[in-house]
Amino acid sequence: MKLKKKAIAFAMVSALTLSLVGCGGTSAPAATEPEKSLAGKPGTYSATTTGHNGPLKLELTVDEKGIKDLKLVESKETLMVGGFAFDVLRQEMLDHQTLSLDAVSGATVSSRAIMAAAKDALTQAGADIAGLEAKKIEKSAPGQLTWETEILVVGAGMAGMTATLQAAEAGADVILVEKQGVIGGTSALNAGYVYGAGTKVQEEFKINDSEEKYYEDLLGLTQVAKDKYIDSNLLKIMAFNSAENIQWLVDKGIKFYTVDPANIHPPRSTPRIHKAEGGGSGIIKVLYDKALALGVKVYTNTPVVELIKEGDKVVGAKAEDSDGNEITIKAKSVILTSGGYGKNKDMVKESNPKLTDYTNSNVNDGDTIILGKGVGADIIMKDALLMHHTAYANGGIGGESFDALYVTPEGKRFVDESTYFYWRSRALREQGFEDMWTIATESLYKTYKDSIDKSIESGSKAFKADTIEELAQKMNMDPAALKKTIEDYNKMVEAGKDTEFNKPAQYLSKVTAPYIGLDMKGGLVDTTGGLRVNENAQVVDTKGNVIQGLYAAGSAAWAQTISQEYEGSGSAMLQGLTFGRVAAEHATK
Repeated sequence: MKLKKKAIAFAMVSALTLSLVGCGGTSAPAATEPEKSLAGKPGTYSATTTGHNGPLKLELTVDEKGIKDLKLVESKETLMVGGFAFDVLRQEMLDHQTLSLDAVSGATVSSRAIMAAAKDALTQAGADIAGLEAKKIEKSAPGQLTWETEILVVGAGMAGMTATLQAAEAGADVILVEKQGVIGGTSALNAGYVYGAGTKVQEEFKINDSEEKYYEDLLGLTQVAKDKYIDSNLLKIMAFNSAENIQWLVDKGIKFYTVDPANIHPPRSTPRIHKAEGGGSGIIKVLYDKALALGVKVYTNTPVVELIKEGDKVVGAKAEDSDGNEITIKAKSVILTSGGYGKNKDMVKESNPKLTDYTNSNVNDGDTIILGKGVGADIIMKDALLMHHTAYANGGIGGESFDALYVTPEGKRFVDESTYFYWRSRALREQGFEDMWTIATESLYKTYKDSIDKSIESGSKAFKADTIEELAQKMNMDPAALKKTIEDYNKMVEAGKDTEFNKPAQYLSKVTAPYIGLDMKGGLVDTTGGLRVNENAQVVDTKGNVIQGLYAAGSAAWAQTISQEYEGSGSAMLQGLTFGRVAAEHATK
């Protein structure tokens, strides 16, 4: 069974083994009447299976009464995804002595791996597997519940956890609800990078930088992006508070092991990417534990379905859980941090009708937009989606493969290939396209030979030809245009100077026969739309008036701060950190 309406508290036992402490919930309590154990012969049994990120090893202990303990002894799963799912499943298994458990939403692959390993271990113990799988958890009949709090935070990613902890530290009573069965959202899945300037961490690494320079760079990239929705006042808040906010994380116990640049070209050449130990999941874990220690109530599997508005003020929300309970949450303020709409294909299509073929691992499906519309919020939908194009042949082609030659579907070069990948995507979009191709240079082919050859053999996403004209036909491209592009490029390589886009000479490499074309897949990283907010992170309605009691932060409301000229990895985390704190500070005052 998924964990429903249950406050989850973690206490770290080791890097891999967590223990669960729950409060509330509608699941029937563990049976108190003595019953015959189905778990088999007492002892400790180990089993290994494959999780989302690699091998996963469990140890399961059986005693005379049944399943006594379950330990995760080896795992490469993300701490706040697979690790969180393990704690949920472990507690349910111990409480109810059953193998009839649902996967934890948001951690399906990890959940299945955990249950498969547990089943294997119990099989070794000679357990009655059929009996354990047939044993269902009895649940109470669904009902109507009412909760009351001062601050309700919706969404448990970076912005949500930051807002939650900031409000709790100010002494407010806080409830945090999360739609998924795990904590952290997309923030728990990222590498743990946070952008910032003028920080003490930079000073430790002898990096000379300032918040003023960061702000100037943000304004410059906004002009390049031609994004009319960007609000310079909000950019100023994000830039001029970045050092303080990075230090806020450091003071909480988060350690940054290095600071790196985003790209070789200014302004992204300044090292501003603060890389945290433990990744995004580690950051979320630290904030989560501190919030729990301050008494915050956290409920997973509890999506908010409607905001409650009285007059011109939001006074709470209606939620539900997978047990069918209808929950009314009364609150003085509601902070929406429930993400963008990258998973919602209809909303993505509304934003950018040209984007029809793309991959997407984003978990946000537009809940914030729907909730905002329900109370008259001003919604900003932008076609400037954050896209990262990589080759089907190898995902490394499209990252820092600066020696590539990129062309549009018309066969024309459009960018300095050594620029930041969001710069490339923006330049491609300005040409009227969302798709692109890589023409393999000599050095690129040498680097990725094995994967390119395999892709050519499959014949669907990579093509090889003896002539440029033949290659163009295979790629459904204008032969004359592609031939001119390649010939002009080779002349610049021979001269050692890119007179078209000024790519540094060290990345220039000729295109020679046999000619190879690689199809690039567009990966939708995130959307850039959301709710319109003011400098206090208060949501604004379609008439320009503040909706009292309603705030938004993170990708729920970054249309005015994040453009298609994304500054660098960690900008989203900084935005959530900044305006999560801004929202909570204003709401608690």
